[in-house]
Amino acid sequence: MKNYASALLVFLMTTSGVFAQINFEKGYFVTENGQKTNCYIKNEGWINNPSKFEYRLTPNGKTKVLRTTNLKTIEITGAFKLEKHTVPFDDSERDLKELKFERSPDYKDTTLMLNVLLEGKATLYSYRDEDKRAFYYSKDGGDIQVLVYNVYTNEDRKILYNNRYQQQLLTELPCTGITEKRLVRVAYHASDLRSLFKDYNECKGVESKEFKKPKKGKFHLKVFAGAYNSTSVSDLGISAFFAGGVETDAAWAPTFGVEFEYVLPFNRNKWAAFIAPNYSAYEGEGNFLDLAIRRNYKLEYSAIQIPVGARHYMFLNDDSKLFLSGAVLFDIILDAEGSGNVSIEKERFSAGAGFSLGVGYSYDKFSIEARYLPSRDLLQDSGGSRIELNQFSLTVGYTIF
Repeated sequence: MKNYASALLVFLMTTSGVFAQINFEKGYFVTENGQKTNCYIKNEGWINNPSKFEYRLTPNGKTKVLRTTNLKTIEITGAFKLEKHTVPFDDSERDLKELKFERSPDYKDTTLMLNVLLEGKATLYSYRDEDKRAFYYSKDGGDIQVLVYNVYTNEDRKILYNNRYQQQLLTELPCTGITEKRLVRVAYHASDLRSLFKDYNECKGVESKEFKKPKKGKFHLKVFAGAYNSTSVSDLGISAFFAGGVETDAAWAPTFGVEFEYVLPFNRNKWAAFIAPNYSAYEGEGNFLDLAIRRNYKLEYSAIQIPVGARHYMFLNDDSKLFLSGAVLFDIILDAEGSGNVSIEKERFSAGAGFSLGVGYSYDKFSIEARYLPSRDLLQDSGGSRIELNQFSLTVGYTIF
């Protein structure tokens, strides 16, 4: 069991570094002095506006780091574009406990790398840094204007909203389909504003060029089967000879289950949350000496194991990927018994929560995964007694959708 754990740990440590830099896509950047460089840029699907990038001059060339302080524009073709502009920006705290009484934002001219969401007759920009966000627009290549929005409070600590941007849009984007009734439903979010600007450009006969198109999360259902390799160490505290713990034999037992996975809609779909209930069983025998007499001991345990965790994907190409996973797990005990010269009734078993680490490979709809489950106590509420169960699993899976 220790050999399995060591091999898995080494693999987890090495794969994250080996495959950390694989998504380099064609693009370019323009420096402050106007010099344009065509290159390949690592697309990390940023949530916040990034302050630096990794790029290569050729697809397999040396990786270099580029900071936005030296840039005027950077673009990953068709996917992402940043432009440097000096615009009004409110850098105030957004924590509800720190809200101000002023209805108007505390704007100060600030030089920012704005994210170009959509270009056309009217162009939409955004800036985000953790909980601080702002949207901007320009028309016909003119000056960039801020879309005014603010959250503030009053003496009663009631949360209030300044939605000035809705009136701005009604005035600045005149079109048959853009009405006051529609605008009151337009939230200060990228998806709502993107849709509105796209409709305006279409209304004016101009096709919009979109960057960083919004992605939706994906649900996956997978079935899997394989085997657990398990060992246990029991210490029931009933004999000085037993107190050191009795180790039962390692044994393989079949497992099968179903996994529900939700792939998160950011960071290039590299992160997912999952729950994977499965059947787990173990039957092992051991022995111990009691006053020079060899005693026999047998442990039988079966449960529905429910891991709940997160997974990180590392894409090799469009069809194949490596992944790392970690989970907290709980057992619903089906049957449990200690027998032989020492008896343990099912009622005494109460498995504590555990955790698991896993690594796997996926190709199209098929996958294989190895998981290590460190020891956890199966007699959690049984005084000084304990049964430590260690497990390693190897499974193959098929994604139904």
